Amino acid sequence: MKLLAPVLILACVSLAQDYRGRVQGIVTDPSNAAITRATVTLLNNNTRAATVRITDESGHYLFDFVEPGAYTLTTDGAGFGRFVQENVQVLVRSDLTVNVTLKVGDVNQTITIADSAVEIQFNTTTLSQTVDGTMLKELPVLARNPFTLALLDPAVVNRYSDVNKRNPFYQLSTTGVDVGGQTSGRNEVQIDGSPIGVGSRGSYAPPMDAVQEFTVQQNSVDAESGFSAGGVLNVGMKAGTNQYHGSLYYFGRNPSLNAVSNVFSRAPNMVRNHVEGGTIGGPILKNRLFTFFTYEKWNNRQPYTKVMTLPTDLERDGDFSKTLTKAGAQRVIFDPWTTQTNAATNAVTRAPFAGNRIPASRMDPTSRLFLNDIWRPNGPGDDSTGVNNFRTAYPWYINYWNISNRTDWNLTPKWKVFGRYSVIRTVLDNPNYGSSPATTSDNGGLMDALNAAFDSVYTLSARTVINFRMGVVYSEDEYDSQWAKLGEAGLAKYWPNNPWYKPYTADMPAVYYPNLNVGGATFGKSSWWSYRPRKYSYQGSLGHERGRHYMKLGMAFRHAYEYSQRRTWARSHSRQI
Repeated sequence: MKLLAPVLILACVSLAQDYRGRVQGIVTDPSNAAITRATVTLLNNNTRAATVRITDESGHYLFDFVEPGAYTLTTDGAGFGRFVQENVQVLVRSDLTVNVTLKVGDVNQTITIADSAVEIQFNTTTLSQTVDGTMLKELPVLARNPFTLALLDPAVVNRYSDVNKRNPFYQLSTTGVDVGGQTSGRNEVQIDGSPIGVGSRGSYAPPMDAVQEFTVQQNSVDAESGFSAGGVLNVGMKAGTNQYHGSLYYFGRNPSLNAVSNVFSRAPNMVRNHVEGGTIGGPILKNRLFTFFTYEKWNNRQPYTKVMTLPTDLERDGDFSKTLTKAGAQRVIFDPWTTQTNAATNAVTRAPFAGNRIPASRMDPTSRLFLNDIWRPNGPGDDSTGVNNFRTAYPWYINYWNISNRTDWNLTPKWKVFGRYSVIRTVLDNPNYGSSPATTSDNGGLMDALNAAFDSVYTLSARTVINFRMGVVYSEDEYDSQWAKLGEAGLAKYWPNNPWYKPYTADMPAVYYPNLNVGGATFGKSSWWSYRPRKYSYQGSLGHERGRHYMKLGMAFRHAYEYSQRRTWARSHSRQI
């Protein structure tokens, strides 16, 4: 499947662009008259990067494409004292108004406001909710997936089947919510304004400690966000600053002293959780070049239980003389070769096997080979029938690591770029709990993702800004259990000199034990899957301020395709008895 999606955007708006914010306002004197040609400087408190604007004839100024963070706004006008507004917090996609009143005085006189004493308000009509850095530190987040923070919005409905499906390596974990309607799988998901979704799936979710802010938009989204049938979920990643900073963390769980948690097998608690990671950021060149790196690793173990009904030693040899019904009577085994049909009464009769035993000559040799691979009961069962006579507990492993690096470069006061490279690697599997080639690996999944983005903002003039962004998404979701692979050579054991299966297995990436069903108990693997989507996105825009209006012209091009395979095959061997 291939998708080519060019989109042309032309709009006159007063909304914030992509994931960045906007700061604007009017500079006046005490009589409320506009001050023209006043100098307004917006200083990033972390990187010390400063941007300067000159107010127009109406006293208006505008800073566009402002990276989320804390800023200081300084205003100077001829014949007026300096005004400094500290702690201007620019959030993801925020649109702030900071109106300034300058008092007549010496230019060396400075009025500093440390809190939000001036007018600060949102100008956008977009209905959205932002989770800032403070909330990110204080809120507990199940599965450590920042995209699930969308559930804090009252308009968002949970569509995750269970908590495990929120894990960051599950590709549907970023899109498993409804935003303002039935939109699960159809929401736009972004990191730093770059799309990370392919089809109904996402790809990469960053560690929580690498997230600066998160926002979810419900409606009235910008024209450039027209790729979504629902909402827009955007994660803003942390960036490096002029100060070295970082974190180290470890979360562990080892309930070895807990009470028995498995009521079936009475086995010790198998839960083991080890989550560790860290971040580090700082300057490469002060005020110019910054980097931020994050790493997280999981080594977790979850308990699973298998309950089945398996043939006894006598039944394996065809002896059903001890096989009973629930009432305690013998379960009679009839010979299918003695079937008689009475046409007059439309009745069918069969004769039972002598002694309720199936002769060895009547048992299929291939079925005997399969039967030798099937485990024996490890208990008496629940009643006289021997139902549920096999119970075992085994661990299910989650081995996952996640790295991401973002580098920001202020090439000139007018030109800023950043690049980000992020990778996830995940192996989900369980051990061979049956010590048999017939053991099924419950998942055996590989979930990998690579996500990269490049962004450039160039200020052509005080009224015109050019932005170019590109991104790439590589994702893989496959069944690939190394220990459970049997191969064609393994199949030859069961059908010697009869390779009937070769036309079916020729194009398979791996051959597993054939799927068997014995009295409701399943063995082997009936199917596998391979899902490898790819996506390339390019987006350019030109923003121009004209008076009280803001015009934006842009184009977005997305090229997505996937390689998907799903094969199901099974061989049925049975004797009707």
